[in-house]
Amino acid sequence: MSTTIAAMAVEPLQNGAGIADPTTIEWTRTALLGILGYGLLAGVGALSLAFGYRALTVRQLPIGPAVLVGLALPAGWLTGEALRHGTVIADSPLVHYATGSYVLGVLVAGGVVAGLGHRLGDHLARGTYEITAVDASGPVADLVQSAGLAVAVTLPASIDDAEGYPAVDEAVKRDLADRDLQFPSGLSTSALRSRLERRLESDYDLGYVRAELAADGGVAALTIGARRAGIGPTLGPDRVAVAIAGDPSSRASAGDPVEVWTDDDGSNRLVTTGTLRASADPVTTLIVDADDAEAFEPGDRYRLTTRPETPGDAHALVSAIRTADETVTATTVAADGPLESEFAGWVSGTVLAIDREGEELSLPADNEPLEAGDTIYVFGTPAELADRDGSGESSAGPETPEATPGAAD
Repeated sequence: MSTTIAAMAVEPLQNGAGIADPTTIEWTRTALLGILGYGLLAGVGALSLAFGYRALTVRQLPIGPAVLVGLALPAGWLTGEALRHGTVIADSPLVHYATGSYVLGVLVAGGVVAGLGHRLGDHLARGTYEITAVDASGPVADLVQSAGLAVAVTLPASIDDAEGYPAVDEAVKRDLADRDLQFPSGLSTSALRSRLERRLESDYDLGYVRAELAADGGVAALTIGARRAGIGPTLGPDRVAVAIAGDPSSRASAGDPVEVWTDDDGSNRLVTTGTLRASADPVTTLIVDADDAEAFEPGDRYRLTTRPETPGDAHALVSAIRTADETVTATTVAADGPLESEFAGWVSGTVLAIDREGEELSLPADNEPLEAGDTIYVFGTPAELADRDGSGESSAGPETPEATPGAAD
């Protein structure tokens, strides 16, 4: 009897030894390493997203999207493992408390590390790109401003459209109206204006920004324009863009004159001539005369050859205009308007050409008088193009723009 009791007393000790089962220890080690690895993966994803967002927008990415993107990486990896192998860790079934505990641990660790990665990525981006502008509101911004570390710049309630640029959406104007922006103190007027213009262009994806600052540092006037998109504004009169099936010469580049031939088996026929604009196999975009646009047959393939002429500087001029603040507008001189009888040299901006009853005057002399009915092509900044009476003041006469911005191709 005593022997039986002694055996029973020893039995729990023998069962307790099962806790140190090598299989259990190996599973635990594998789970901890997996949780650590997936957590680091989530942190790297959040760090990369926060770094890129701050670098591109100069703003801090909210922590929510960073954590979600970070967790999406280990979640996607675990889903792939489950679909391929039927398990996510060792030999544990998918529907098992061990698998559930492991997945929960991955999510918790991934969320924590992703939050840390978000902060680290934003910090690295600010240090790399020297982003120091203060953009905050509320008590913190008031405290910083009262200490002389920042100045508030208030945008005007009325925002003007830039001459020669596409109009900005009204929703953007409403968002900018009466908006307060914080900038470091101690900046000169020119430096403050430059930083304000660059910031608005970057934050709101604008093509042109011109701010006029008052003596007290406020914004007296703000002129903005949207980015010019497409090639329509670069087409000259009676010119169109056509996309055809055909490959140009490997050495041909945008701006080269080309000949377009039919690619039939029987005979080759010259269709038209034009200017190469872009090529993306197997489609090529050409600039041709408007009358030749109907010469192309849908579904046909064409052969392109480069013409021997030396390409002109028109394409380089158009490319330079598209990347600069300056643009080209066409305006018709109205009878008894402020431009009638004025000299071309007195017009604000640079008069590139005058279209007078079908006759074109290229680069007219400064003393060339303007006549009623003339169409003048003026090159300049939006501020210069806004004043066309040559006096430096806004025209109040009946002058009306007749064409959208364009440039000779």
